[in-house]
Amino acid sequence: MSPVKNLAAVLALSLATASAAYADGFSYRFSGFGTVGYAATDTNDVMLTNPGQIDGARKGGSALVDSRLGGQLDFTFTPALSATVQGLARQDQKGDFAPVLEWAFLRYKVSNSVAVRIGRLGFPTYLVSDYRYVGYANPWVRAPLEVYKLAPVDNYEGADITWSHDVGQGFLTLQALAGHISNPAADANGGRLKVNQLVGGYVTYEIGNLRLRGGVSSGKVSYWTNNTNALFGGLQQVGLVDVRNLFNADNSHTTFSSLGFNYDAGNILATGEYAKLHSSARLLGDSAGWYGTFGYRLSKVMPYVTWAGQSKQSDLGKYSIPSIPQLAPLAAGVHGLAASSSQHTVSLGVKIDVHSNVALKFQADHVQPSAGGGLFSDVRAGYHGQSVNVYSAVVDFIF
Repeated sequence: MSPVKNLAAVLALSLATASAAYADGFSYRFSGFGTVGYAATDTNDVMLTNPGQIDGARKGGSALVDSRLGGQLDFTFTPALSATVQGLARQDQKGDFAPVLEWAFLRYKVSNSVAVRIGRLGFPTYLVSDYRYVGYANPWVRAPLEVYKLAPVDNYEGADITWSHDVGQGFLTLQALAGHISNPAADANGGRLKVNQLVGGYVTYEIGNLRLRGGVSSGKVSYWTNNTNALFGGLQQVGLVDVRNLFNADNSHTTFSSLGFNYDAGNILATGEYAKLHSSARLLGDSAGWYGTFGYRLSKVMPYVTWAGQSKQSDLGKYSIPSIPQLAPLAAGVHGLAASSSQHTVSLGVKIDVHSNVALKFQADHVQPSAGGGLFSDVRAGYHGQSVNVYSAVVDFIF
């Protein structure tokens, strides 16, 4: 059975279970979302991928980058107790289109202002974390990678507590979380990303048509792939332990902070976000990203423009490898990790609401990466920072 059919079967079984529960006095709500998309670049020297993907789009194009299908079941057992389960099928870390359990948690409303959740929860670090994969709810074809590739984590296992209340003319929500993360890395040979001792705090304030959100998460991060294991093993073997320890991400203290806003009123949409990653392991390094988007609605058509940027700090002066031919491959590998990196993108797009639950989007991105390829993947020999154009078209829908 195909992955999509597997996901459909799981959702159908859950729906049947919910229907039986409804007969005993419970209630449920089912909703779904999806995107069918195609993206292509104007070069074969680099590859476009979303966070966590190993396969992507080159000059020949790909439907795997942006296509996905999701479904969500919300159960209400009592006025205080509820549960949510969300499944999502998309390209996974090995390049397969496969379903995963994105969310699965219980929610208990302690009072009118306080709620506690426990289980597999969405990682709330971004402005649109709760609906990032619901393309219909967002203006872009894909969330700007200059920000959304900094922390490629969608969920965690743990708990959170929220306090919400009217403050002034607006509505304030405070959120604290704790838990851990263990996700596959984008590596066909089985890499891993782990975060232990994960804690975080986020603040959301909504006033009129303006929504503000910001916060910080931190934890002990371990990250490895087949390539990093080979590189660090080689450094260890030739006695360059200090260099290995500088870059090796093994329980490295890492923080991620973000601040964003969204203003949506009448014909005008304006949104932007800034995020920063800092880690004691130079494999992860210090990076910052930002974007700003402005859109103007003309009936059912909204043209928009986005300007985005990202930069990673250089660590070239923090280590030394002897200049001998035998160590050249190791030096090149470390140099690739240590070099600074940047990317700037100007995007022009249009969102067309063709139905109450269906939208078409067309987007063109002019990307200027640094010499190492910026945020593109699988950079081929001979590429030295030439600009890249990306062309995308998607159909977003909800049901």
